[in-house]
Amino acid sequence: MNYHSNNIQFNFNGTEDLILSDYNENTGYTGIDFTEQNNSNISFENCNFKSCRFDSLILENMKYSSCLFEKCGIILTKFKNNTLNGVKFLDCKIIGINFTECNDFGLSLDFEGSILDSVVIFGKVLKKSKIINCKIKNSYFTDTDFRESDFSGTCFEKVIFHNCNLEKSDFRTASGYEIDPGDNKIKNSKYRLPEALSFLGFLGIKIDF
Repeated sequence: MNYHSNNIQFNFNGTEDLILSDYNENTGYTGIDFTEQNNSNISFENCNFKSCRFDSLILENMKYSSCLFEKCGIILTKFKNNTLNGVKFLDCKIIGINFTECNDFGLSLDFEGSILDSVVIFGKVLKKSKIINCKIKNSYFTDTDFRESDFSGTCFEKVIFHNCNLEKSDFRTASGYEIDPGDNKIKNSKYRLPEALSFLGFLGIKIDF
């Protein structure tokens, strides 16, 4: 998916002259505090958000398609029936977010170089997601389909995978993960030592070196 468009037309710095229509396309937003905006029933397509704030908001019936969030703060934000189709978070801080209430239709999320803390994803299909070079902690991924996803370079800390499909996913350069092979589907997923030794604890096996 192309998150960086050559057709971005405008670049807003601040909120004084920002007027959002019901449908916004090919637009760049820089340094916007969206707590001062209407955040319901608005669509964004092929838009870039850089250094914007989405703190403690309720985003309701919003649609983001092929959008890039770069260096944004998305903290304690509630997503209610939002459509996130082809959305990438680059170098963002994402804290206390529950993606469960997002619309299942077309849901597609990628994360790169981002911090995810206290994030919940339940019952979603996120096949072929790219979650690269991120730091994820205190988070819960339950009943989620991560088949063929790429977790390269991502560091996990106190992250629970429960009843997830991780088949053909790539954890070879990830670290800190604790994945119960009896509780998740891991066929043909990829790992490397020594991190893969974390499986042994779930199997009741101890190895002395």
